[in-house]
Amino acid sequence: MRLRGGGFTLVELLVVISIIALLLAILGTALGKVSCATKSFVCKNNLKTVAFEFSLFADDYSHGHRGESDQTGRSGFYVTDFQESLYGVDEFWDLGVVTEAAYKPSRQPLICPAGPQFLERQQGQPCQSAVNPQKNVSIGFNMRLLSANVQHYPSGWWVLQDVRLDSRILEHPAVPLAFDVDGEKAVKRRKYPFYSVPAVDEAGLYATDQFWFPASRHGEQLNACFIGGYVLSSGNPAHEPGWDWGYQPPPED
Repeated sequence: MRLRGGGFTLVELLVVISIIALLLAILGTALGKVSCATKSFVCKNNLKTVAFEFSLFADDYSHGHRGESDQTGRSGFYVTDFQESLYGVDEFWDLGVVTEAAYKPSRQPLICPAGPQFLERQQGQPCQSAVNPQKNVSIGFNMRLLSANVQHYPSGWWVLQDVRLDSRILEHPAVPLAFDVDGEKAVKRRKYPFYSVPAVDEAGLYATDQFWFPASRHGEQLNACFIGGYVLSSGNPAHEPGWDWGYQPPPED
């Protein structure tokens, strides 16, 4: 049957509509892949910035203000102060009398472009209280740079003991520094999302993977930056050859 006016037949019209739908589906898939690749590229650049800033913060001659790390009268620094310097909280507050503000994702390297885009900060508090909502935290740091998994004797209890870093950390380029994390998963486990680490061959608190909540937002890949300044991606980051998750700086005396 032919439509009035000598136009397309119904079958021809359905064929045209099917072809258009197929082309739109192909175009949508292609655009989705481009968007994913773009966000991954931006994420990697952000992580490179984090690694570069860390190299300056850790260097004995290049670092500037180190927050509470400077108040102890000892050499070295805590990774928490480096993190707070990037978030601009606690001693690194830079907004004057303003007491709270939302971050601009494009200017904050600790916000993954493929993750939640809203984070805000509050004045006069350490990072774990100042940056919220914690379920939206999308970049975390290697927890072994924060705390050592230590067994106390004779009780046998395992505890997490503070780690104080110094410039010698730069001699371990294969150690992961920062990477994609799932803040919502961390919050559900009642953990802070700012630090994460997978289990290695050991006993104690880290062996249970309770602090491991990675996010594979980039085509099922996790992006990570390393002490050496480079960035890699993996679909299985906890078991990736060459990723030195097991390096543990000694705990404080």
